[in-house]
Amino acid sequence: MIHVNRGATSLGVFSEEEVREGLSTGRFAPGDIGWREGMANWQPLSQFPELGSAAPAAPPPQIGAMLTTAPSPSAPVVKTEPLAIWSFVLSLLALACCGFILGIPGVICGHLALSKIQKEPQLQGRGLATAGLIIGYVAIAFWLIYVVFFGGLSFLKSISHSGT
Repeated sequence: MIHVNRGATSLGVFSEEEVREGLSTGRFAPGDIGWREGMANWQPLSQFPELGSAAPAAPPPQIGAMLTTAPSPSAPVVKTEPLAIWSFVLSLLALACCGFILGIPGVICGHLALSKIQKEPQLQGRGLATAGLIIGYVAIAFWLIYVVFFGGLSFLKSISHSGT
């Protein structure tokens, strides 16, 4: 089975005979690119040896066409560290409404995520964890200042009203 693309548009998956017939009838152009299991990269249909008689020589495809993603089974799956995501989410929520309740867990998750990412370099999420740490620390500081300032004002106000 051969995957056929024209530029960045997928035309579908076809048998070798269907591609040969499509080349001879004009359905496919020799410059259309194809890929089949076992190939490292996409290449013009005119360069497939088994289609040689059906496909006249064509100019090489455009560079953008070669950048299309091949359905490669050997492509590594990259995993984002879940603690980095939790750090970012908890810290944003802490900044918005919950202060210490979610800010401290957000900072802890951020430090744990960075530690795991450092031990296992194939994990992603360093930026999320760093952002979670920064936002978490800012949220904690903001809510600490808010509580001290407005709590202090409230306390002073209650003292001045109780003394009169």
